[in-house]
Order: sequence, then structure tokens, then C-alpha cells
Amino acid sequence: MKKDLDKELINDIVQATQNTDFSGKINAFIALYEEQKKINEKLAKENKFFLKKWDKRNLLEHDKKDKIIEQQSRLAAMGEMIDAVAHQWKQPLNAISMMIDMLQDDFQTNDVNNEYINDLDESVHLQIDHMINTLNEFRNFLRPSTKNEDFYINTVVQNIQILMKDELITQNIHLYLHIDQDVQIYGNKNEFKHLFINLINNSIDAFNEQHISGRNICIRCFTKDRQIIIEIEDNAGGIPKNIINHIFKPNVTTKAEGKGTGIGLYMTSQIITKNNGSITVSNTQKGALFTIAFRKSNL
Repeated sequence: MKKDLDKELINDIVQATQNTDFSGKINAFIALYEEQKKINEKLAKENKFFLKKWDKRNLLEHDKKDKIIEQQSRLAAMGEMIDAVAHQWKQPLNAISMMIDMLQDDFQTNDVNNEYINDLDESVHLQIDHMINTLNEFRNFLRPSTKNEDFYINTVVQNIQILMKDELITQNIHLYLHIDQDVQIYGNKNEFKHLFINLINNSIDAFNEQHISGRNICIRCFTKDRQIIIEIEDNAGGIPKNIINHIFKPNVTTKAEGKGTGIGLYMTSQIITKNNGSITVSNTQKGALFTIAFRKSNL
């Protein structure tokens, strides 16, 4: 229909200008128009071809992109865990160093006896056991595993407490746990550790960004209406309204430029989706509330 109208319009212009001095110029203009029209049609066909090719390429690249994002997330988590281990080892190493200095001084003043040595031995081994437990948790977290198994949510959170104990103390964060002891889930235990670490670190970053004092994080886990519900709530001021609906997309972050990758919450949502669950976030009066739900019948 449009082509017919174009032809009709051109014919009208030709008829109207046949007996004028502008007829040559008008005819040249029409010829130019026809040439450009053919070029546009050719470009449209080429664009359509390239768009089809691009869509096909995107489908092939989608899995590759997710793998790259997952790897970036794991590397970021490794860096955070290395910092956590180094931080947690600092205190027991300082304690052991102080005990050795005290031993030397007490030996010179003849205060060393069997009871003293036994107490010292127990104290040093307590510090070493703490370091070994931290290292074992770190190794388990980094060990690549595709194995799914039944595990208790409470056990995973306890493992996270070991990994992040000194970090939480340094950041003056009180971690409150209200977890039903018998809540069990089927999945990859290391991935769930990653999930909790991401959400806790997200709260820590928010506390520091907002300069919050009296820092609290509460983790709740219970069953309701044939669902397993996990809630992580903080009092860090909440998530800005302009990004709260996009917070689980890759490269979206509330942090200042250069300080956040926008990967942690995206990977958290991917882990949950992979295990047939869902995650939502909302702002409370004091902070953010992340709610994770799994269908109990599918676990």
C-alpha cells in the first residue's frame, strides 16, 4: 500500500513540473530518491541477516557469559575468604607469640612449673585448633564440588560463623540466629555457604557505606506451608528504591564506583534458582530483608 502511495506521489510531482523550469531538477531528485530507496532496502535486508546471526551468537555466548560471571564471583569470594583467614589467624598467632614472651619472662623469675607448662600447652593447642578449623573450612569452601547431599541449614551457618567470626567481631556486628535445628535441605553445601557469605558481606558493606552503629544481622530459618523459608535481615538502612527491583541482575551494585562488582547477589540468585527456590528483597523500617523460599516437597 505504501509503495503504491509513493508511486502516486511521484507521478503527481512529475505531472505538476513537466512544463516548468524545475522539471530537470525534480527528475534528478526523484532518481536520487529511487536510488536511495534501493540502498535502504538492501541495508534493511543486511541488518535483518546480521540480527539473526547476532541472536544465534548470543544464544551460544549465554552459557559462556554465565560461566565467566560465576568464575568472577568465585574469585571474589576467594579473595574475601583469604582476607578472613589471614584476619582470623592474626589473633591466635599474636596470642601464641605473647605466651612465648611470657614464658621467657616467667622462666627467668622461676615461675615455671608443671602446672604452668600444662596450662600453657592447653592454651597454645586451643589457639592452634582454632587456626586448623578455620583452614579446614576455607579448604572445604574452595574445593570444587558438584556433589549434592542432604545437610542441615544450621550446620552450614555454623561453618560460616567459623569462617567469619573475627570479621564480625571487628565490624562490631551481632549475628542473631533463629534456626530450626531439624530443617534439612538437599543441594551443594559449598554453594549454600557461598550464598550466606554473599548476603552477610552485602550487609557488612551496607553498614560501612552508611556508617551504621549498633549493627545487627538476623538469620531465621523455619518451615511454613510446605516451604523452607530462610530470612536474612539487617539494620543497615535498606536498598535504594531506584535499584531494589534490579538488585539481582549482574553488575548492579549499591556501592560507590570502583568498590563493588555487582556479582555477589546475582550469583546468590543463580544458586537459589538452580535449587528450585526463589529469593525476594524488601526494605524494612531499619534495613533490608532477603527472603528465600524452597518447596519442601522438592527437596
